[in-house]
Amino acid sequence: MTDFNDLQVGGYLPTSFLDWDGHVAAVLFTQGCNFRCPWCHNGDLVLGRAEPILLQNVLADIEKRKKFLDGVVVSGGEPTIWGGFLPLLYRFKEIGLPVKLDTNGSNPELLRRVLGAGLVHHVAMDVKAPFGEDAYAVAAGVPIDEQKIKDSLTALRLYAPSYELRTTWSPALLSEEQLLKIQTQLGRDKNWVVQAFLPDHALDPACRMLAKAEAEQIRRLLPSVKVRG
Repeated sequence: MTDFNDLQVGGYLPTSFLDWDGHVAAVLFTQGCNFRCPWCHNGDLVLGRAEPILLQNVLADIEKRKKFLDGVVVSGGEPTIWGGFLPLLYRFKEIGLPVKLDTNGSNPELLRRVLGAGLVHHVAMDVKAPFGEDAYAVAAGVPIDEQKIKDSLTALRLYAPSYELRTTWSPALLSEEQLLKIQTQLGRDKNWVVQAFLPDHALDPACRMLAKAEAEQIRRLLPSVKVRG
């Protein structure tokens, strides 16, 4: 299975110590996304404007350096929108490196498939807002089917070897009450992480004018939750 023809790569980090906790990982960023989150810091990737990179060159570099790597992170954009995503995971399996997937959770069918086949070893999935209100569509920047996000969450809890759920927070974008509502809806999942919003490079120019979120404010509100930022 080697058909990568439609998968577009817009970024590559040969070595990262930050993108997968406890791992030295190569990071591949796919172009394009089916969401338009206003605070997204990878706008060029989302809009398909990043400088294209040949996938075969990335794969050759990863295979050459696999003895020095603990794994590969496949991020974006949104990797699951590409038909070449599944063949890519099989290629990493052939190379012999575990994979972490970053996803918005919009494709539960594919997520269940790759988890069932043992093609991903850790998943970081965004939970952008509380369910059951307009806030999720506002946070995603497009109309969405919330049930798909819920189904992806169920798939992670049933089948993922390990996972984390991520929420990016700014008081201008989500209220404290909404953040607490997410915690309740997730059942106080110990794998939930809250990230402090950074205005630099936000997809929506209006978000670039917002203040940086303060991690200490999040810690005071959610003392038992892991915070980044």
